[in-house]
Amino acid sequence: MVKVEIGKNEVAFKLEGAQKFLAVKSSVRISFEKIAGISTEKVKPLWLASRVGTHLPGVFMAGTFWTRQGKTFYYVKDRSKCVTLNLKNHQYKRVIFQVRNKELVALQLKKAIESHRSK
Repeated sequence: MVKVEIGKNEVAFKLEGAQKFLAVKSSVRISFEKIAGISTEKVKPLWLASRVGTHLPGVFMAGTFWTRQGKTFYYVKDRSKCVTLNLKNHQYKRVIFQVRNKELVALQLKKAIESHRSK
């Protein structure tokens, strides 16, 4: 699993141990201002993409992938347990992470973003 840290102005998804090796990255930090939307819908399978990371079709995806939808960061084993962040003006178009409780993480993120934007 990925460690999610929600701060005052950003969210950080942290990878540890073998996760870093498989994804070729240790963390992804995203400013709330860059988040255009949050989804907990099941992630569609990825078929054609260039990548820097690991992809075992139907089993596991970790790292940076270039698809028709744009540059996306994945850390996914179970596509039904993911939070997807759609981004604007960021190096990634989307980041998709598997988390323990996707609905709770999405709700916490939405509340943090609302609070940040209302200031």
